[in-house]
Amino acid sequence: MNKTQRLIQLMMAVNERMQFTTKEMADEFQVSERTMHRYLQELSELGMPLYTEFGPHGGYRLLKKRMLPPILFSEQEAAAMFFAFQSLQFYGALPFAAESTTALNKFYHYLPSDTKARIDAMKDRVSFWTPTRTQSSPFLEQLLEAAIAEQPLHLTYSSKEGVTERVVQPVGIYSSNGFWYFPSFCFRKEAILLFRADRILALENAEADHPRQSFQHYTLGDWLKAGQDMTTEASYLKLKVRLTPDGVRAYERSNGLDENLEHKEDGSGLLITEFHPSNLHYFSKYYLSLGKEAVVEEPLEMVQWIREQIHAMQHAYGPNIT
Repeated sequence: MNKTQRLIQLMMAVNERMQFTTKEMADEFQVSERTMHRYLQELSELGMPLYTEFGPHGGYRLLKKRMLPPILFSEQEAAAMFFAFQSLQFYGALPFAAESTTALNKFYHYLPSDTKARIDAMKDRVSFWTPTRTQSSPFLEQLLEAAIAEQPLHLTYSSKEGVTERVVQPVGIYSSNGFWYFPSFCFRKEAILLFRADRILALENAEADHPRQSFQHYTLGDWLKAGQDMTTEASYLKLKVRLTPDGVRAYERSNGLDENLEHKEDGSGLLITEFHPSNLHYFSKYYLSLGKEAVVEEPLEMVQWIREQIHAMQHAYGPNIT
């Protein structure tokens, strides 16, 4: 086994153990303690965060920020990985945003020059366009970690109700139309509601003894498919919207192909589906933004809200507009 192979194996062993002595590693790799000490020093110089502890129970400890061993990629796999990172470039906020940038820079830096040239040529011909939003979402990593750990969070949240204090437990996070959302169990309303990450003013973990919801058998994918409330029978609202041909094109640009959208021979469409009441305001604003290209027929709550907004706009611009 050459030195490079030995260092890679040592890196894998260190990642697995986290805490060890020089003698333990020397015995495992069948080298002297002096040689093992030199190997560990080389790993440290390569950037592996090893911490030395002195005393009778001392040794080495790997800090939380671990390094992964080298991985070999084919040229096609390297291009695929690069474009997976590139697809995120238009998002205004990302969990682990800084780490994504440094990972992309490292990945690109060590590619062969001919592979770099090929990727440079391709990236001028391919784009994953997502409209950039200016809203800041600084708590994405905390929300994601809370969803994984099933950790309730105390939020200071700004919504149409004003600024409120509440405890929620995120199911997960997802991005849509440039905004980040996190469906969460709200302990105040005892239901899963949809929240927007950019509206969080402050966030911290709830008390250690606060009740928790088990999402072991309920994933973000389940919520996205059905928007289903875990604790109560959800009362869904029927949505019926007539779209002009231009409205159909605008809808499909934003939402992709939708099996609930019936296409007519003249290019217009009829959308019939259901949605959770917590999304009423969001969808109302969306269909209002389509103007005359979308006419909502149901639910009545949405029709009434859109009428009120149109009336308010007519009042703002005056009754004598021609």
